[in-house]
Amino acid sequence: HFSWDKYLKETGASAAPAHCFRQGATPPVNEFKAGMKLEAQDPRNTTSTCIATVVGLTGSRLRLRLDGSDNKNDFWRLVDSSEIQPIGNCEKNGGMLQPPLGFRLNASSWPMFLLKTLNGAEMAPARIFHKQEPPAPEQNSFQVGMKLEAVDRKNPHFICPATVGALRGVEVLVTFDGWRGAFDYYCRYDSRDIFPVGWCSLTGDNLQPPGTKGLCVC
Repeated sequence: HFSWDKYLKETGASAAPAHCFRQGATPPVNEFKAGMKLEAQDPRNTTSTCIATVVGLTGSRLRLRLDGSDNKNDFWRLVDSSEIQPIGNCEKNGGMLQPPLGFRLNASSWPMFLLKTLNGAEMAPARIFHKQEPPAPEQNSFQVGMKLEAVDRKNPHFICPATVGALRGVEVLVTFDGWRGAFDYYCRYDSRDIFPVGWCSLTGDNLQPPGTKGLCVC
């Protein structure tokens, strides 16, 4: 079982302070259930609002699948993300629900598909959504060498121990411990994919142990 306390002592590293992150002081409560429907921004076409179904959950996160798309484009969002809203929100604000990028059917069948997909569906109730996202920190306060927990963007169901590898203006290079650069990425300092040390133990998310590449001299 991975222990941050032990790991920080062994590596002589320090955890990035909580004020560096765009995350709440306490993780948001996840009251969603698999099968619930909601509105979500299409991650591959961010001007579109689509219907999504919760197909999985872990900790404070939801695994979402856009209705009418295949299972190869599932994505994860925190329950307090502004990119998810109750059904009806888009229309209320004068918008129209769009088919997802790569809609499986003919575009002209979208209105009918929409009616069918919502008929008798379990809509996620408005009360379980969070009113707003945590505010972004005013500036990039990360320093090279600080430890954090980060979503593995190639396998986004995983959150792993990581280190700030470099800074580039508002961007942070997230390097995954023990993986020799295979999964590293740059993200903005206010990304919702990075978390303070101890986040997973608070949410019940399963923190992966560090990789073993480049760690042992055997």
